[in-house]
Amino acid sequence: MLWSTSILSTLSSDTEPSVVIAFDSAKYLFNVGENTTRSYLQSQQTWRKTRGIFLTSINTQRTSGLPGLLMTFADAGRSQVRVTGPSGLLHLIASMRRYTYRENLDVTPSEVPLVPDDQPVYKDENITVFALPINPTLEASQDEDALYSKDEHSNVLKRKRDVSPERPAKRGSNNQPARTTPESDPSASIDELMERSDFDPASLKGDRAQEWRRHVVKLMFPATQVPQSTGNGDKSQKGKRKGKENAVKPSPDELPNTKYVQQPPGLKRPLPLPDRSLVGLSDQRLRPTLAYAIQGPRVRGKFDAQKAEALGLKHGPLRAVLARGQTVTVKVDDGHGNFIDREIKPSDCIGEGMLPGVVLLLDTPTLAHIPSLLAGFADGGPFAKYRQLKSRDHVVRVIHHLCGSGVLEDERYRAFMNEFGPDVHHLVASRRYLPDPVTFTSAAYSQLRLNQLDADIFPIPKFTTSAEISLEGVAGLPAGTIAMQAGLSVSVHPPRTPVQDENTRKLDLFHPAVRSDSLVKLPETILSSFSRTRAVVQSFASNPEADKIPGKDVRVCTLGTGSAIPSKFRNVSATLIHIPKCGYLLLDAGEGTWGQLVRKYGRDPSSSSNVWHMLRELKCIFISHIHGDHHIGLAKLLAMRQCLDPPSREPLYLITNHTVFQYLRDYDGLETLGLQSGSSNPVVWIPADAIHWLKSSPSEGSNRNGSRSWYSTAHADLCASLGLRSLQTVDVEHRTLCHGLIIKHIDDWSIVYSGDTVPVHRLVQAGQNATLLIHEATMADDEADKARAKMHSTVGQAIDIGKKMNAYGTLLTHFSARYPTMPQTMLTSYEPGEPIVALAFDHANVRIGDMRKMQAYIPAIEQSFTELDDDDDATAQVAEVDIT
Repeated sequence: MLWSTSILSTLSSDTEPSVVIAFDSAKYLFNVGENTTRSYLQSQQTWRKTRGIFLTSINTQRTSGLPGLLMTFADAGRSQVRVTGPSGLLHLIASMRRYTYRENLDVTPSEVPLVPDDQPVYKDENITVFALPINPTLEASQDEDALYSKDEHSNVLKRKRDVSPERPAKRGSNNQPARTTPESDPSASIDELMERSDFDPASLKGDRAQEWRRHVVKLMFPATQVPQSTGNGDKSQKGKRKGKENAVKPSPDELPNTKYVQQPPGLKRPLPLPDRSLVGLSDQRLRPTLAYAIQGPRVRGKFDAQKAEALGLKHGPLRAVLARGQTVTVKVDDGHGNFIDREIKPSDCIGEGMLPGVVLLLDTPTLAHIPSLLAGFADGGPFAKYRQLKSRDHVVRVIHHLCGSGVLEDERYRAFMNEFGPDVHHLVASRRYLPDPVTFTSAAYSQLRLNQLDADIFPIPKFTTSAEISLEGVAGLPAGTIAMQAGLSVSVHPPRTPVQDENTRKLDLFHPAVRSDSLVKLPETILSSFSRTRAVVQSFASNPEADKIPGKDVRVCTLGTGSAIPSKFRNVSATLIHIPKCGYLLLDAGEGTWGQLVRKYGRDPSSSSNVWHMLRELKCIFISHIHGDHHIGLAKLLAMRQCLDPPSREPLYLITNHTVFQYLRDYDGLETLGLQSGSSNPVVWIPADAIHWLKSSPSEGSNRNGSRSWYSTAHADLCASLGLRSLQTVDVEHRTLCHGLIIKHIDDWSIVYSGDTVPVHRLVQAGQNATLLIHEATMADDEADKARAKMHSTVGQAIDIGKKMNAYGTLLTHFSARYPTMPQTMLTSYEPGEPIVALAFDHANVRIGDMRKMQAYIPAIEQSFTELDDDDDATAQVAEVDIT
């Protein structure tokens, strides 16, 4: 039976390590960081046949891609997937309840308790998976700062923090008092509690809280059957992970039904806080992780037909019995005309088989995790058997090492690595020892071509092709140690050395081009198109009227310009506004937004404009609505902001509706996002409806006693920090509550952001005479009926809104994945007095004063995409998804 392990994505600016175990009949995915779905599209690996997902920890590094991937699975016709992870998994999935619902998908979550045991956490005909909890320990003599002297992400020194195991369990944040409710009746069932008018899930504790989370997951995925063993350490549940829970249902032939059902009482209220005794310390870096051992099937030896024939075993059913490992008896001639019984054992005809291969995956984020890891592999530990060099039960083939800062340098860890056999392949993901090449090379190569058209508007993404420290130069590592790179594959059976996927090399046109000393060679047709376009731009660039455009130096960086799901050339929604001398404002934050920011600004600590500087200067994030393609990247962004040290002097203001904020508040119970009072890098929530454009002031929605509302002060401080005259929301029309945003500056320029919407007149009213309208244009003009059904706008409708608004410029974005490169623009030539219309592209960096230039570039950009060789495989994978 052939099987292998491959690297879908590695540790980079825009991805985290994800490993795929592949058999002909099924695949198993380990860790689902941000951009996992997009990594599938870029690499042309397929998510089909994925049977199980395994998580080593519950945080944004390992799980940010889970909601998007689950929805993609469901919409592509998958019927079942099992998700296994540490305690906190149920809380994680339940926190997604307001934006992740699929009626056709059976998501079976299985939590692994913190207490190690020798029971498999998953078993089917291909693999048996064992899990080892790695619990961080702080020795009294250890200096906490020495455990993680430099942050894995920011490469900046971390402050010493209090590692008290318990954070005050209050839900109050952003100056709001925590709610208190009567204790629930311990004898009442969840169904009975739901009937009570005062039912508040946040008041539930222990097993009752877990029961509610299981109930929520079943509501999100009605086909789901949630195991009762939920990580509470109840040993009576041992052995109940087998059987029907692991049976895999066939994929349905019909399209998925994703309609929503009526929400029961309590579903819109906050979840109960996770129990710290189950999920670990409040400091995310000191949370437990899981190590996994994936054991494949035993491989039978080859059947020797000649020996069988010589022993008298003829062709027939008895050979199959012998091949199954059973002894058979046949009648044979003794040479004297007499027939006697001959017993034939499997060893008589079947060669020696191969021991089951084992793949290990070890997640060791800090030095504090090393003692627990070593104890698990020490004599008497649950994983001690994998250190046996001459085991008669299995053979370790591959070990994946996910190492935090300082771990690989630790003598204990290197000695541990050397305890395995000389033929073991060690694949290491540790930031200092990995290069940071561009992951999404198709989009980067397109950007590289357009960079020759305009280097300022189309900058080359930040990347490195060499590691800070080469693994070859690290003393004491096993001979089989190599860097974990995307596309790397190791055949476990038959055992082979690691190889780089040839298709990955073939698809990567970007890195070979940038390694050359000359510009990327473009076809003559494109060069001619670029030349003609530049001549047109030159004809109006010197127009003195251009200097009179209000806000001409305000920059708009369109980080993500796609909708619903990412594609090879477009990520999902995110737009960054840079107001010179004031700071940044982010409009929506789809999955992968953090990676897009890092590729734009880079990590170089010597640069005064790196991504950490930008994060300090980020004053406001606006999330238009709860749909995942607009906010799934927000938690990762807020988690990364918590790494700023020293902390930012100013809070980050978050403008969004209550549904989005509730999701963040629920998730904050697993990983600190800055929402709690007293957070070191605080986030201040301003409700979207509190600053509605029809209200004369934010205080109209104030406290019942008539005092000035807490968000009125926050709103005033935010406007002052960005130099704004006003910042208001406007309700638009989508399939869920959605807001647009009206930004008006004291220098008499304004930006209007539509969010997701059909054409609405109130957006025109609220944004009248805008300098720039950023409007969604999901569908082509010939799909107006489909656009209306999905509550989106067409290209022509968005342009018409700009005209009615009397906007100076209209920037179109949020294009359907049906148009992976250029949308069907239906654009006409610019007429004086009409808004300038331009198209948004990922990583385009457009000054408001350059909008006319951007419009003039459209024919050249279209020509570049037309002649850009592309494959159909990624488009085919996208096509199988029910794109919204």
